[in-house]
Amino acid sequence: MSKRHWNTVVLDGSLPSSLVRELIDHSYDLVVAGLTKAERAKLNL
Repeated sequence: MSKRHWNTVVLDGSLPSSLVRELIDHSYDLVVAGLTKAERAKLNL
């Protein structure tokens, strides 16, 4: 698996939790966008 576009986030309290949540949501959205229509349907989106 290519980790070319991966970022590391250290959860030591230095980042606001809202930013961490935003990063997670954005990452999830990118993954879902790459799924087929059938795969997205399985997620009940």
